[in-house]
Amino acid sequence: MSVLRILLLVAIILQIQNCDTAEIIGGKEAVPHSRPYMALVRTAGKGSCGGTLIKPNWVLTSAECTVDKTTAVDLGVHSIKNTRSNQRQQFTVIQAIPHPKFNKDKHINNLQLLKLSGKANLTKTVKTLPFPERFTDAKPGSVCDIAGWGRTDNKKPGTSDKLMDARVTVLDRKVCAARWKPTVKITSDMMCTSGKDAARGLCNGDIGGPLICGGFQKGIISFGPLLCGTPNGSDVYTRLTKDYVKWINRQIKKGL
Repeated sequence: MSVLRILLLVAIILQIQNCDTAEIIGGKEAVPHSRPYMALVRTAGKGSCGGTLIKPNWVLTSAECTVDKTTAVDLGVHSIKNTRSNQRQQFTVIQAIPHPKFNKDKHINNLQLLKLSGKANLTKTVKTLPFPERFTDAKPGSVCDIAGWGRTDNKKPGTSDKLMDARVTVLDRKVCAARWKPTVKITSDMMCTSGKDAARGLCNGDIGGPLICGGFQKGIISFGPLLCGTPNGSDVYTRLTKDYVKWINRQIKKGL
């Protein structure tokens, strides 16, 4: 095996070792409360994740997001530190339902439902986000949005106090699969984006947040490379397929 190939394999392995959480790199501060569906999921000693309010008492996030009895879900948040904001609504989690076929090592079926301790009061700053009307793949080259409170700089460990967002470009799945081979198999239930020619993308602090395309949630932030937001990097999402939405709706119906 050549030295170049060995170095490439090491780089890919390092990517996987650091892809349990995700951040917004190369983005900007979101207009306050312009993304009223965003949920901040925080667990004591385990950090935070992103999520999406899909029903007044249900949040969709990643199965890799750690949830326990200490987990709090905040809605209507722009600044995490501004705990006195009258737009903020906070809940505990009374039931966490990861997908039954979730596999952390392979990152497959990486989605989880959180039932909140109460129903959110839907306002201008707290709203639900609709699922796609169609479940076709987003076309390569399409521009979508991501958002979260994660790190904004590869060289600085701290996360963002303010909600950040960024525009990313949908990547052809075959190109994405080639970039992640052989450590992760990119399946048809995943989709990928890149920052194209800019240092822009996800990394530490925002797994579970939504990928928004055309006003609909098309994916859930899953994992990304070690060097977040690199122009040749490939960020990966759980794609919201028809089967996943059927599973989500069944769980919500059971839990009502």
